[in-house]
Parts: sequence; C-alpha cells; structure tokens
Amino acid sequence: MTAEHQALLSELRAALAADPRVRSLWLSGSFGRGEGDAWSDLDLTVVAEAADLPALIADFRRPRPDLPPQVFGQLVHGRIVSAITPEWMRFDIAFLTPAEFAAQDGASLQRLAGDLDETPPPRERARDAGSPARVSAIADEFIRVLGLLPVAVARQEWIVAQQGFDLLRRLTVDLFLEENALPPGARGVKRLNAFLTAEQRTALEAVVPPAANEAAILAANRAIAALFLPRARRLATDLGLDWPGAFEAATRRHLHDDLGLDL
Repeated sequence: MTAEHQALLSELRAALAADPRVRSLWLSGSFGRGEGDAWSDLDLTVVAEAADLPALIADFRRPRPDLPPQVFGQLVHGRIVSAITPEWMRFDIAFLTPAEFAAQDGASLQRLAGDLDETPPPRERARDAGSPARVSAIADEFIRVLGLLPVAVARQEWIVAQQGFDLLRRLTVDLFLEENALPPGARGVKRLNAFLTAEQRTALEAVVPPAANEAAILAANRAIAALFLPRARRLATDLGLDWPGAFEAATRRHLHDDLGLDL
C-alpha cells in the first residue's frame, strides 16, 4: 500500500469508525487479500443494521469535511459508494447487513474497526455447480459469433468484424478461467494475469488482433478458433457435457462455403 493509499485509508477509517451506526469496518478487495499494488483502488466494507443502511449510505455519499474530496462519485447496486478523488485515488465503500457480511469470504477481509462482527470463515475455492452450464453457454456463443463472420465480410463491415473478434477473444478468456475452475466471484475486474496460467497467456497473446481488412480478419478468426475449439471440446468432455457437434460442423461448412475459410 502506497503512502497515498495509507493517507486515504486513514481519512476514511476515521470518518467511518466515528459513526455509531457502523458495527464494524473492514479492509476488503485486493488489499484485503494482500494482493493490492500501487494501481489498486481501496475497498472498504461497512457492516450496519439493515434499518440504518439507507441513511448511512446517504450520509457517506454527500460531500463532508471529514471525507476526501471527490471529482466523481456514484452508487453501485444501491450499496456501494464508489468515488474518485482529485488525485485519481479510487475507493469503494460497500455497506452490508450482518447477515450479508457473514456470507463473505473471510480470507479477503482485514478488520479495521469495531468488534460486533466475527470474521467470516474463508471460502474453499472449488469448481462451482454453475460451471457446466457456463461452459456450455460459452461454447455455443463462440460458435454462433464465429458463424456470423460471413455477414460482416460480405458487407465489408471491417469494424464490426473486429468487434466480433474481440467477442471471440473475451469468450476464450472466459473458457480459460473455466479451465482453471474460477467461478465469477473469484475473478478480478481489472486483473487477468493472476488468473491465467503462463501457457494460457502465451497462447492468447500469440493471437494477433486483426487489422480492418478481409485477409487479417479471416486469419485472426482462424487463429482464435484453433485455440478455442479443441480446448472447449476437451473441457466439455471433462465436465460430462454434450458437445454441440452438429452446430460446429454446420458452422465449419458455412465458413468454408461462404468464405473459403477452413478451421
């Protein structure tokens, strides 16, 4: 944590800990996990009774002399006060009830103030029950988007085709995270390197985003499909899923017939 982070934390902690409605205050997010760096935002979690939350959130959204000045602020999901200071320091304050807090991952929390709430137990990171459904959806969407390539090429919509490639790459990242048994709640928002293996990163970085012309678009789609499809098929087998073989075969024929593109 930088000196700037420390100063911001001290200011926020003093204001929050002084409020009698705050049962407990916790450092959360990347710093709570011990993974923060100089570019991380500061995440705090406040525990308060449900009846106190609306007024408490409203009080900490408005400008106050005991809070850092803000050039931008918003309320996310009705519970997270998110702000940016003039120095572009970022902080989020999440407001939870005791019951909601008890369901959090204790491994990513450090107590800052208050002793009315026990640290929740750490969660075991395991493949969650939703993973097979997500893998199936990822595979179907990849094949569907890939099959739309002839539309963009026929219309010479190169920007649209580039956007399609971007979507295929995002789906490939999602597949890699499923390979690593990372449920959505265990993933970072502004981090990716830590959640991919070195092999996955190397493979994905080797697929060059396309320039706005037909040859580059076709080459990039061929490359991302060659990376995605075998791995998705293998993961589907490991999870006991039925692979959409007929859909894949029809899409391969469609791309060959319309574009001369063989995957």
